[in-house]
Amino acid sequence: TLPAAFPKSTVIYNDKWRKDTAGEIVNSHDGCVVKFNKTYYQYGTVYEHCHQPGPICNGKCGYFPNTFSIYSSPDLEMWTLLTSNAVPAMSKDNHKVSYWEANVGYNKKTQEFVMVYWDGKLGFHSNKVAIAASPSPGGPFHLRTPITMHGCKIISDTVNLFVDDDGTAYIRYNTVDAPRRHVIEELNQFWNVSTGRFSVIYTKPDFPWYDGGGVFKRGGKYYTMLGTDCCFCQWGGSSSVFTASHPLATWTQQPQQVNYCSNGKLPNLKKDLNAHVNPCDTTNPLGTNFTVPAQQFNVVTLQTKDQGDLVLYYGEHFRSSPDGWKSHDYQAWIPLQFSEDGAVLPMKWYSNFTVDLA
Repeated sequence: TLPAAFPKSTVIYNDKWRKDTAGEIVNSHDGCVVKFNKTYYQYGTVYEHCHQPGPICNGKCGYFPNTFSIYSSPDLEMWTLLTSNAVPAMSKDNHKVSYWEANVGYNKKTQEFVMVYWDGKLGFHSNKVAIAASPSPGGPFHLRTPITMHGCKIISDTVNLFVDDDGTAYIRYNTVDAPRRHVIEELNQFWNVSTGRFSVIYTKPDFPWYDGGGVFKRGGKYYTMLGTDCCFCQWGGSSSVFTASHPLATWTQQPQQVNYCSNGKLPNLKKDLNAHVNPCDTTNPLGTNFTVPAQQFNVVTLQTKDQGDLVLYYGEHFRSSPDGWKSHDYQAWIPLQFSEDGAVLPMKWYSNFTVDLA
């Protein structure tokens, strides 16, 4: 558990299934958790009840026929399923097109809830990002014209939406075109077109690829977390931290990688490794895992009563479900801790922790 400074109120578990008010296991993966007014919403991918046969992805289980679910909660413990098909148009082709990574924000200008997500018709094929919108946080979300990004020729496998305090929205994505890089790009006030202004967070011309976590703001500083490609792997991914004074300013990599191997050693990040090799045990995919054996997809910022903002690493703990179903895999919600100068400290694994929410 966390230090006693966090009063016991809401208990968040990383080693137990979350169940909804109907008694069903919550089927919501990758995506995001955001708070609108006094209610928390979880937007995530609905995986079918399938078994992944090995320690990495096989191109089938978890790929089709994905939809997006929406759950609501007053306290992050009691969850109500609002829909298991938040974007109805996806059902037309999700038997052959993969969909992941639903990110939602509220645009005060248009008074709409806007969803940015990864669409297999666009990712790996174009420089466009899928977008949908709804007048309600509970959906349904209806398709809008995809947004063309100016910082790349072809988008790779991750997208994130970040909304700043002033309502300005940004999309963070990684690229296929060389050199491989992570980019953050500004949207116009209506969130339907890029302004053409972007900043390159990180350039990495060789393997392993870097997937993305979310973007967050703390103490006037902007952060993003990127890690090695995991592809539904059971060992997890590394986690490197980048900071900037503004999303479009110069980004600097924090020297210390914050997701160590569970044996306390640094992962092997040599360029000849790929997503099918465990960086914590290059000769054994079933060997040593990362301290947080998950693939990061986002961050969640929680407002607490007495301790300010609590920032959570938000990832998928693949192949963790006791029954072996991907739809029942646990998530990893890990509190981040910071040094006095704002650096993210090496992460610790928490089976559960408590937080007094504001």
